[in-house]
Amino acid sequence: MDIFDLRKKRIIAAGLITVICCILMVVFPTIALYSARKGISLWLSNVLPALLPFFICANFLHNIGVIRFLKSGVFPFAMSVLSGYPMGAKIVGDLRRGGEISLNEAKRLMSFCSTSGPAFMVGAVGAGMLGSGLLGGIIAVSHYAGALLNGLVYTRIFGRDDRETSACPVLPARSMQEAFTEAILSAFKSLGIVLAYIVLFMFITDIFHMCGGFSLVNSGELRALLKGFMEMTVGCGAVAECTAASQQLKCILCSAILSWGGLSVMGQSMSMLSGTGISAGYLCLSKFTHCMFSAMTALIISSFMV
Repeated sequence: MDIFDLRKKRIIAAGLITVICCILMVVFPTIALYSARKGISLWLSNVLPALLPFFICANFLHNIGVIRFLKSGVFPFAMSVLSGYPMGAKIVGDLRRGGEISLNEAKRLMSFCSTSGPAFMVGAVGAGMLGSGLLGGIIAVSHYAGALLNGLVYTRIFGRDDRETSACPVLPARSMQEAFTEAILSAFKSLGIVLAYIVLFMFITDIFHMCGGFSLVNSGELRALLKGFMEMTVGCGAVAECTAASQQLKCILCSAILSWGGLSVMGQSMSMLSGTGISAGYLCLSKFTHCMFSAMTALIISSFMV
């Protein structure tokens, strides 16, 4: 009965939030259209070309059974590092739903296989926003070092799943063409989900900004963290605009924001993890600890190099 009541409350809460969003879009149609166009433009120009090839490759390798030859953490971590959010969550979700890893192993993998891509951190954030490739390099090193430290902590908590699922791989009974076609369709489905979350949180951020919510915070640095809490790209851009902040502080703040990922990335990741048993609360906790480890690492490295 308690479980039923909890489920009912969640449905009511989700319904209320959806109704509020619909009302806001009707009341502020200009902002809704502007946010949608901005989100779609970002998705078309950056997200789609950057992630589509990796999504297709990852899906194809999973469909033909290649990743069964690898240890469970190798492939999702490598693909997460190469392509960025939410690739790690997509692969871990597929492995868990396919019964190839346990729930504890999926939780352990998510502690270090949910990362941003190096091109975005070094190029877009470092060189583009902060005007320094060196700062971008420090942010990237801190981000990945924080992920590995995070993984060590959660491995101690959950242990390592030593089941040798890759010892006798069973290839799916399908042709290569069928596997490749399914990989393409699955990639576009996943990227459609990413687009929806980008547009949604663009709209929420723009509404919050229009209502003066960010102006209630006097500190530019705290305002940037608040924006980064919701959307990491917006947050990093706000950090770059903090003229009073030192280069070291900007580096630390961007490292924290990128490792947290923002609510938009959280939503994308939870969509990829649906049906795995991993809760949103656990994902938030693991990303928060990743955020703390990355910020501390950035503080140490920047103390010597900035």
